[in-house]
Amino acid sequence: MSWSAFAADDMTDMGDESSIETGLVEIDGAAETDSKSSMMRQISPVAGYQALSVAGQDIDAAYLEESLGERHGAIVLFHDQGEAFESSLITPLRHQLAEHGWSTLTLTFDLPFEPNVMLSASLDKEAMSAEGDETDDVDASDEEAEAQATEDANGDVNDDVIDNSAMKADLPPVPNLERIEAALAMLQAKGIKQVIFLGHGNDAEVAIDLLDSQTLPVEGLILVGLSDVDVDDDFKGLKIPVLEVYGTQDLPGVAMAIKQRKSSMKRVAKPNYTIRQILGANHVFYGLEPMLLMTVRSWLKATFIEPGRE
Repeated sequence: MSWSAFAADDMTDMGDESSIETGLVEIDGAAETDSKSSMMRQISPVAGYQALSVAGQDIDAAYLEESLGERHGAIVLFHDQGEAFESSLITPLRHQLAEHGWSTLTLTFDLPFEPNVMLSASLDKEAMSAEGDETDDVDASDEEAEAQATEDANGDVNDDVIDNSAMKADLPPVPNLERIEAALAMLQAKGIKQVIFLGHGNDAEVAIDLLDSQTLPVEGLILVGLSDVDVDDDFKGLKIPVLEVYGTQDLPGVAMAIKQRKSSMKRVAKPNYTIRQILGANHVFYGLEPMLLMTVRSWLKATFIEPGRE
């Protein structure tokens, strides 16, 4: 395969967009695989799991210490909208970057979740049958009346009982700023001085928004599959090195948005702005995760480990 000859040292050009030929065929069924991965995550232990305590709440997080013996820094990974803090894109990255000297931290962020819920035909028929059964309706009404009477009878006893679980559920979501501040404080306590943000999809924009409010300096930004973002307000002012990675089969609008950002960066002559395109890759780089890892590693090496090396 042509991508096997690709080396991390081959990508030191920091200004031009380049495409990476993979020689692989994109495999259909990524959505089904993502669904299976999501179910597996719910029943499998998460490597490095350690909840962050923020504003009295536990935030899911996972930290992996680098295993190379040469600590280059830490990568904080921002998951995409609708994804858990472990995903088909984030999980391979956080494990494999740790093997190459980069400690990794991934945590959950407060993003709108839009699940796709579909009822089976058999369940739908059962529901329609139940709606048409008058006897069932009468029985249900009687049961509701009984339940209400029992609740009223026990009302005086239960008035003084406090439901702690309900109170916990009513707590407002922890703001993303507080989440990332707790994450960076944890990294600082571990003696990590160089931190890179890596954001996927919509959460890449969250990573950009949080950059200006950090007390611990963030040295670099990696954006994977980011579509629209306010270039004038959020992007032009970035002084740190930026890598953008996307696939030719990415979500609609991603390629055009990156083209517009590239033009904007040229107008302001921003240094250290790099674009890498991976041929055949979709939004989650299904089947091409090794190419994404290699692209990220190459940029990290050229920018932070061996800067200036030709």
